[in-house]
Amino acid sequence: MNLIIDKLAGIEGWETAASRIASDKGVAIILGAPDSGKTTFARFLIDYLTKKQLSVAMVDADMGQSTLGPPTTIGMSIFNSAPHWLEDVPCRSLHFVGSTSPEKHFISTIVGVKKMTESALGYGAEITLIDTSGLVYGNAGRLLKSQKIDIINPAHIIAIQESDEIEHLLLPYIKQNAIKIHRLMTSADTKTKSKEQRRSYREIKFQGYFRKSMRHRFVLGSVGILGSFLGSGRKLSANDIIFLSKTLDTNAVHAEIGFEEVLIIVKGGYSKEGIINVKRHFLDREIIINELNDFKFLIAGLNDEKNNTIGIGIIEEIDLPAGIITVITPLHDIEMVRILHFGSIKLDLSGKEINM
Repeated sequence: MNLIIDKLAGIEGWETAASRIASDKGVAIILGAPDSGKTTFARFLIDYLTKKQLSVAMVDADMGQSTLGPPTTIGMSIFNSAPHWLEDVPCRSLHFVGSTSPEKHFISTIVGVKKMTESALGYGAEITLIDTSGLVYGNAGRLLKSQKIDIINPAHIIAIQESDEIEHLLLPYIKQNAIKIHRLMTSADTKTKSKEQRRSYREIKFQGYFRKSMRHRFVLGSVGILGSFLGSGRKLSANDIIFLSKTLDTNAVHAEIGFEEVLIIVKGGYSKEGIINVKRHFLDREIIINELNDFKFLIAGLNDEKNNTIGIGIIEEIDLPAGIITVITPLHDIEMVRILHFGSIKLDLSGKEINM
């Protein structure tokens, strides 16, 4: 039977859990509902563990309220001493998810947590703390947390809860000898944040990240694209573009065909009635239609040849006839950028989120 430290409260409880983690080392994942104090406890652990001369890594997997790195990313930093502010610590590694919520981005979120955990080990971290999002309820919460636990195989699960609201996440691991479960009470000092406060926090984080940005132009075809079908097929001819424009009653500005799909980019709307004829013309391939404006102000990850995130940017414009994608990013040197990963939220140039 694994060790369960049951519902410890206050600083003594935190220190008891921290002592166990310091002794056993390994990976520790912190679970809790929104505003339960997960990040506050992570800060405490960093202070406690580094004072014992341990090398500690933190993986920040809360993309909506990120402490390390900008929102929409999972960041990893190494600590050999306690910082005054976590926000001031530069990320050693970054993984772009493309959203401020893990919902609909489970695979990218789980892959990011795994990559950042492996990166922490590569930097020699003796203890890696994983600060998670507050998605803990419903089937989505169960699935996400169980898959994270499965893929990182933690030595410790730290459950911060007011009563027993996340017991459903712990039950599958109660009898796993390799995992120690630490139940901690939610701190009385924890404050609940409104949706508006959370949005405002993200805006401030985005503003800080993009403060010293500049424009860079990427040639479509010289960089790979993830998160979109754009650039993955053979460009269709001028005659095909004319056919699509007439059939869909639109201004088709770009189209390309893949093995199973046809991507059509239009400007100014289109007639849905014509899709049946387009599908028949292209031998029942899947028809994907994007408005050109769908890409404007879309957030994007700037990744290297190994698909590791170097930074993030905002797509200002895609000039399809010229094959140029203009991205606003604080990265000065884009020499290593090989992949643009299109996200699923939009930002204006002041860092405010645009409703899609």
